[in-house]
Amino acid sequence: MDHSYDDTIFSLATAVGRSATAMIRISGSRVRDLSSIFNFDMPEPKVAKLRILTHQKQRLDQSIILFFKGPESYTGEDVIEFHIHGGRAVIESIYKVLINQTGFRLAENGEFSRRAVVNGRIDLTAAEGINDLINAQTEAQRIQGLQQLEGGLRRQLEIWSESIKTYGAHIEAYIDFPDEEIPSDVLTKLVIDIQETGIEMEKFLDDGRKGEILRDGMKVAVIGPPNVGKSSFVNWLTKRDIAITSQEAGTTRDIIEANINLSGYPVIVADTAGLRKSAGNIEAEGIKRARQWAIGAELRLLILDPPNALRASLFSDLLKPNDIIIMNKTDRQTSAKTRNPNWLYMSVKTGDGLSDVLEKITDVALLKMGEHGSVSITQTRHRKLISECIYLLGNARLGLLNKADLELVAEDIRSANHSIGRITGKVDVEDLLDIVFTDFCIGK
Repeated sequence: MDHSYDDTIFSLATAVGRSATAMIRISGSRVRDLSSIFNFDMPEPKVAKLRILTHQKQRLDQSIILFFKGPESYTGEDVIEFHIHGGRAVIESIYKVLINQTGFRLAENGEFSRRAVVNGRIDLTAAEGINDLINAQTEAQRIQGLQQLEGGLRRQLEIWSESIKTYGAHIEAYIDFPDEEIPSDVLTKLVIDIQETGIEMEKFLDDGRKGEILRDGMKVAVIGPPNVGKSSFVNWLTKRDIAITSQEAGTTRDIIEANINLSGYPVIVADTAGLRKSAGNIEAEGIKRARQWAIGAELRLLILDPPNALRASLFSDLLKPNDIIIMNKTDRQTSAKTRNPNWLYMSVKTGDGLSDVLEKITDVALLKMGEHGSVSITQTRHRKLISECIYLLGNARLGLLNKADLELVAEDIRSANHSIGRITGKVDVEDLLDIVFTDFCIGK
């Protein structure tokens, strides 16, 4: 992307569509020129004022105007907000004027937050937290996004960074002042300290990807033979008829996904094709996709019915720890002797046992996504860079143990801290911006 920070950018910061009010945000060096462009008196910073917007003697709208003087603004630049009526024609009239002004252009995805990072108002993890808050659909996602915005992950990274800087300083002291009387046990202690930091970071990484799963939603695959009630169960779970139910085997041939809010946790539940040896090419493709989706899911619900009670072993290659086996159609089962204590029992038809199934799924969601408010890695790039830091610290430790050239050890330490800095954007920020802001909305 070609980004010019000299341009003054603008965008609608509220949802597109008919509404009572809309807000156009504008940021850049020409913000103060807007008073003459739209013929209004600029209000004092952070004081809302009602103004009439006109251009070339044409009245455009009444607007509440808020002015934020840089660098004390979201972007670090002069920022103004036009709070106008939300009709499409009103918005377009303002846009038309702005587009025709030299030095003004429509903002790109996430460009306001991008400028906030470049100007040091926020770091990259906070920017990612903002995007997560915008996209939050559940309470747990909201809490995680807010925690990230407020620096939960950044503070942990800063602790590690300061420790690594200290290790580097001690090594540099040995390199730069070889004739000074530096205690002989400093390097020995460094080996231990570096190892302890690496172990701490490894424990942080070993979280089962809780933060990433919470951010994206826990995938739940509903699998089993044909006609055991998978689609009926999915319809009950989602509280709507998303899946076609029929007594005919092979009715479900493609993956049908639905998002649900389960006690504040985001869950993506998928109704899949009944797994069997199929004669038809189309159904066979559906079965293939069902298996692939099930393998990639965080949780599999194997649903059986009494006639298929002995077929659970046929699905053993798909099942993993914490997966749930459910016997449906208990209204048709009369013998208690066949009940497996490790299975759950329900009847979608009568509602019997459904609450137990829902409770069990919720327990797994808590296990997979963690307690509300725990500091977690939320991005793949965070995990990659922390792993890179651990690797470099390990190299430095081995170098000290093997009495390698201290210049090489110092370089590993510097590179390790560089990896941490790339997470927050303290280093190489321009190289990271396109990656971070790709999926941002335009007005933020």
